[in-house]
Amino acid sequence: MYKGCGKIDGQYFSVAKDDGKYDEGERRPFKALLDVGIARTTTGARLFGAMKGACDGGVNVPHTTKRFPGYVRAKVEAVTNKRGKAIEHEKTEATFDASVHRQRIMGAHVTSYMNQLKKEDPARFKTQFS
Repeated sequence: MYKGCGKIDGQYFSVAKDDGKYDEGERRPFKALLDVGIARTTTGARLFGAMKGACDGGVNVPHTTKRFPGYVRAKVEAVTNKRGKAIEHEKTEATFDASVHRQRIMGAHVTSYMNQLKKEDPARFKTQFS
């Protein structure tokens, strides 16, 4: 009844309606809340990859892209004059690069590590990836 994400590209996907309102008698998708327990919730953690897989599969897990790999936070930098006094502030926008997230989903970072290890130390490569 609730189709998941058709293509895996790392973009934000949610099976729920954006406004959160449903018509009378309409069936809502199964809603799950992410309980991380004592795991650290750092950007790019594996538990967010598991959550993304559940969302792409059709489960309604409320989330944002702030903790996915490829998200860059906004920064505020002060512009100073000759005396070192701040005269204005420049703010950069927060961005999310879905291609970085897709590369992590597909394991491109592991492949590059494997290729590097194969060139540098074949014996260690053989023990690591046997």
